[in-house]
Amino acid sequence: MTTTPPLGRPACATDPAPFFGTTEQQRAAATLCATCPLVEPCLTAALDAEERFGVWGGLTPTERHRLTHDDGSWVDDAGTVRAACGTDIGHKQHKARGEQCATCQQAHDERTADGRRARLIVEHAAGGSFYGYQLHLRLGEDACGPCTAAQARLSQRGRDTRVARLAVAS
Repeated sequence: MTTTPPLGRPACATDPAPFFGTTEQQRAAATLCATCPLVEPCLTAALDAEERFGVWGGLTPTERHRLTHDDGSWVDDAGTVRAACGTDIGHKQHKARGEQCATCQQAHDERTADGRRARLIVEHAAGGSFYGYQLHLRLGEDACGPCTAAQARLSQRGRDTRVARLAVAS
């Protein structure tokens, strides 16, 4: 366990191991920084260098990360930035690790649906389209009249093309 250093001397200079130890060790070590005369320049240097390991200026990697990132993400013991659960990026990180998270999956599904709705607005502004028809289906809703008509026109065009090819081949 880290002991309080002599007055005016940084605790990390006395015993640096806890400042780079486990999360629990780092939390305990961070409390020693309160009496350190170099706490402010230490924190400034760590933020400037984007230091991802250890306690610097009285803050753990996650605490420093949160100072500069307001997205709920955090830094794990390995120095990897992890996205907050309930986000689309969190979903991607879970997926990359082969994990499942219902909260992140829901966030991903909502973001995907929002993107589809935004694209559907563009398709409607153009008077409806086959792509708009597909977007309606992916959103689990009945297609509007203009998109249904566009889909029907495309299907008819495909049938006409097949009939024409058969006629030429005969």
